[in-house]
Amino acid sequence: MASIVEKFVKLKTSIGGNREKTRYEDTFGMPKEEQAHITRPNKANNRIISELEFAIHVSEEAQGRYMGVLEQALDFLLEKIDAQGVLTNQDCDAAEEILAPMAEEAKSYKLILAAHAHIDMNWMWSFNETVAITLATFRSILNIMDQYPEFTYSQSQGAVYKIVEEYDPELMEEVRKRIAEGRWEVTATAWVETDKNMPTGESLLRHIQYTKEYMEQVWGVDRMEVDFSPDTFGHSANVPEIDRFGEVKYYYHCRGNGGKEILYRYKAPSGKEVLTYREPNWYNGAITPHMAAGFPEISRRCMGLRTGLVVYGVGDHGGGPTRRDVERALEMMEWPIYPQIKFGTFHEFFHEAESVWEKLPVVDHELNYFAPGCYTTQSRIKRGNRRLEASLLDAEAMSAMAGKLTGFGFAKEKMEKAWRDVLFTHFHDILTGSCVQDSREHAMGLFQTSMATANTQIQNAMASIGRNIDTSSIKVDVDSYYSQSEGAGAGYGIENFVGVPSTERGGGHTRIFHIFNTLTWERSQAAELTVWDWTGDLRRIRVTDQAGKEIQCQLLDEEMQQYWDHKYIRVLVDVTVPALGYTTVVLSEKEAEKYPAYLQEREHVAKMFDDYELENERLAVRIASSSGRIVSLVDKETGAELVGCDRGAGFTYIETETATSSAWNIGRYIREFPVDRCLRTERVADGPLRGSVKVTWQVANSKIETIYSLDKYQSAVRMEVKADWHESGSEIIPVLDYRIPLSYEPEDYQYDIPAGVIRRSALHNDVPGLQYGLARRQENACAILISDSKYGYRAEGQKLALTLINSSTSPDPYPERGIHNITLWLGACGADAKEAEQMAVSCNHAPFYQPSNAHHGTLPMESSFLKAAADHTVISAVLPGEDGSVLVRAYETSGEKEAVSLRFAADVAKAKAVNLFGKEQDAEVTVSGNQVTFAVEPYALAEVEIRFA
Repeated sequence: MASIVEKFVKLKTSIGGNREKTRYEDTFGMPKEEQAHITRPNKANNRIISELEFAIHVSEEAQGRYMGVLEQALDFLLEKIDAQGVLTNQDCDAAEEILAPMAEEAKSYKLILAAHAHIDMNWMWSFNETVAITLATFRSILNIMDQYPEFTYSQSQGAVYKIVEEYDPELMEEVRKRIAEGRWEVTATAWVETDKNMPTGESLLRHIQYTKEYMEQVWGVDRMEVDFSPDTFGHSANVPEIDRFGEVKYYYHCRGNGGKEILYRYKAPSGKEVLTYREPNWYNGAITPHMAAGFPEISRRCMGLRTGLVVYGVGDHGGGPTRRDVERALEMMEWPIYPQIKFGTFHEFFHEAESVWEKLPVVDHELNYFAPGCYTTQSRIKRGNRRLEASLLDAEAMSAMAGKLTGFGFAKEKMEKAWRDVLFTHFHDILTGSCVQDSREHAMGLFQTSMATANTQIQNAMASIGRNIDTSSIKVDVDSYYSQSEGAGAGYGIENFVGVPSTERGGGHTRIFHIFNTLTWERSQAAELTVWDWTGDLRRIRVTDQAGKEIQCQLLDEEMQQYWDHKYIRVLVDVTVPALGYTTVVLSEKEAEKYPAYLQEREHVAKMFDDYELENERLAVRIASSSGRIVSLVDKETGAELVGCDRGAGFTYIETETATSSAWNIGRYIREFPVDRCLRTERVADGPLRGSVKVTWQVANSKIETIYSLDKYQSAVRMEVKADWHESGSEIIPVLDYRIPLSYEPEDYQYDIPAGVIRRSALHNDVPGLQYGLARRQENACAILISDSKYGYRAEGQKLALTLINSSTSPDPYPERGIHNITLWLGACGADAKEAEQMAVSCNHAPFYQPSNAHHGTLPMESSFLKAAADHTVISAVLPGEDGSVLVRAYETSGEKEAVSLRFAADVAKAKAVNLFGKEQDAEVTVSGNQVTFAVEPYALAEVEIRFA
């Protein structure tokens, strides 16, 4: 006897125009039947087949309770089709009558139809096309709303609303009306549908903050609780913590979770959770009669929740729902043996889903990895993003300090615009590099204007402080008749998104410099100063600190260098700069003690091509003269050797398989070649504060030039890399990485992620890290690899690597050809998470300086505005608040509750714990004079608002 399923298949395939699926099929776009001009079954036939398909699954969920009526209906229809060759409308109606006992059970299921348009930001096109897509899509939606009063629509991304505001104000007013009616749902809690692995925790918080504030202030929206991330390529473990800190409760995504969960509680290491729905079908879909068929299975995997979510609308290039979708939905609402169907919203679905919260599975790990090539591809975009994130945070910290010390005004609107432009580039096809050249060029333009804002803010804040520092005790010798240094160095040292303008403001042989530290801990290091049009004797340079004590210095240039119509020299000075503060140094000319005599001493013996040694009080580094690679790196405190083989640490040229390579993926490795064809080596600095060696290699058709430098106090050797890259993909895809063979077997590998750290096992693929990868072990020093602009680390086979260039051919055929500037640090670090984070942050946030002159003022020549004390909590941002307040944000890294102490330069009137929007939180905060202490929960974010007396 034939089973119910066999009977259903026989019936379905007996009706012309039907096709059996053999696997999951996406529903977006034109159906295959239409493309092949196959006449579809009529409405009645389609209706009964779809009802039967749903009814079979409903009966299965009800332990076969309705098998009798199902079999009766199928037998009736099979008899009719055998006798007539077709099913009439009357036959279908009669079958529905047979199935009537199932109607109540069928209607116990409900489908909420949430229409949306997935609008990719500049994915395969330029920004002007994105604008056109957005405006056209919104107009289509409004037209459909005019025709169908039941229809509702949902739209994410603050950036698309900004586009409408700027380019079509009339359209904006129409959308605002629909929002006010409740028919247009705003699912924008991020400026764009952002990547979740490469933006910092601060960036992800700014997505929430600036988007919610913009939507509330400009569009009048006051309820935004859904993090709508359908196409994002992976999800950091701290997403729930970040979202909840920004009052976001619900999470919708498609990629990243390889498990079976659909509706679940996504839990951060802090314990914070968001109610999460992983799309079991696809977010770009259509309304079809088959959408209910798998619903009972989805319901079972959602812990019995009988309210389902159908997300539909043409996407990627915009478009959204079509009239066909709406008409089909209206028709299916009348079907008796089918779920309840209604147009609705994501918020509505999640509110109903809360009813099964306690039953839901908990997922407490990162939702990765998808598209590992995206941690590297389009490396210019990666560099722009990293440098801008750092610069904007530096600008905020400098502004907070200058605001309190001098009354400096924070350019809030300009800074928020700069942030939003950087946030735009976080779209999951821009920052990821899975885009075309037009996308990259637009991103680079946004980075340039944002950097101009950040640099101006930093420079003006430093100048405001500098003007108020009392330097009148310093004797200067400016002769205005001969001085030409004022204004020299305009625009110097800020290429490749590094540095801030430090235009000369002094003259004569005595120069004054204020050196600034934007971090909340004291820093001792060799600071590099540029001195313009100095006419003194280079042999007699000396530097003194703010107390007049001579400090160690090192001249980097043996003779004056040319920059446009000015001359300069570079000098290293040994300074200790207070936490989030500044110090002052004075460069002058010593009196001559004796007149020198010079003898020729260089040509007496042949040059030896020994290995190069770089050493300071913390590290001993050996660079092979034959290969230019680091063959030894010893932590002097413990004596531990970190490099594990004779070939040493260095670049590797990799040939990867074309078929498995793209912007999204690093392909299968075919062959690997150590980059050791060393064309030239030379020592370029050798002094008490810095030793440097410059090495040039040939690799394939490209050249790589690296300056290795080891400064006093540093626990890592810095590598300033300039790669003139001429490789492109064809039969193979060329990839370049930097790797260190380890001398030990790590316990695991640690990386910084947004607002925290994570430990991972070795993996034969790239994984994301914001600034560093650390090969952990407890008993000795660990190897750490830090970058100023790269994200894709690979740890396997007792080695730690960082992918630098992926010469993919799709979608951009030439994403990486050109000159790349990359800075890496390879060093020794403890296993402590905060130590690694602080080391990486120090590398990515260099001190700044401003030339000054002698004048009266109210500020001392050295001061600290804010010093933080914590064992394992990281201060992630210090920024100006409203009405002269200062905000300090932090996150905990070790899983232990901690009291963090903040010591300010002025007494504090009051302080309170707040969330992202300044709402007071129930957390411990105490004030005593100039000190504030606040509690940070394990692995959690915390923020305090400070108001001064």
